[in-house]
Amino acid sequence: MTPRTQEVLARMAEVLDELNAALQHELSELQRTGAPAATVTQVQAGAKAIQDCGQMLLVWSDYIARGDIGHAHETDSIDSLESRPDPFPR
Repeated sequence: MTPRTQEVLARMAEVLDELNAALQHELSELQRTGAPAATVTQVQAGAKAIQDCGQMLLVWSDYIARGDIGHAHETDSIDSLESRPDPFPR
């Protein structure tokens, strides 16, 4: 992976962390101000979806940038592929 790609992935991770923190703050504010339960639930679900999608984006971007797709072998099981360390642990 080139240094430029590593730099961009690191920035993406930082921005996603900022977004997740902002959404958690938004959720706290909604709860503090007594927003309707349906609104709080919707924001909670949306924040969780964004967090999960962001993590998947980072993992797949790292995977593709490393060229691992071309190095997979027919004998590789899904378990061996999934047991690789997470490049962006949280």
